[in-house]
Amino acid sequence: MPGEDLPVAEFAFPGPLRDQLVAAILSGGKTTTTGLLADYEREGEPLPRPGLRQAVVDSAGHRVAVIETTAVRVIRLGDVDLAHALGEGEGYGSAAEWGRA
Repeated sequence: MPGEDLPVAEFAFPGPLRDQLVAAILSGGKTTTTGLLADYEREGEPLPRPGLRQAVVDSAGHRVAVIETTAVRVIRLGDVDLAHALGEGEGYGSAAEWGRA
């Protein structure tokens, strides 16, 4: 079982969207993710840091992969670039499309 001793990373709620995101991670299509700074502040959670390794879980709660944070940027949503939007692995064709979603 991958990453038995690592903290868990959950993408979306269990169900079709999580299944899609986990499949994109496993295929290499999802290489970036986004979180709101306000959510981290509200929850009293520290921002992820480069080198952080986490076990990705699927909709059934099985650990299926290990991911590692390589960079963290705090920027305005309007400043998200095309590379990040494409790296989300959800089929966005532009940063504007990503922003609307």
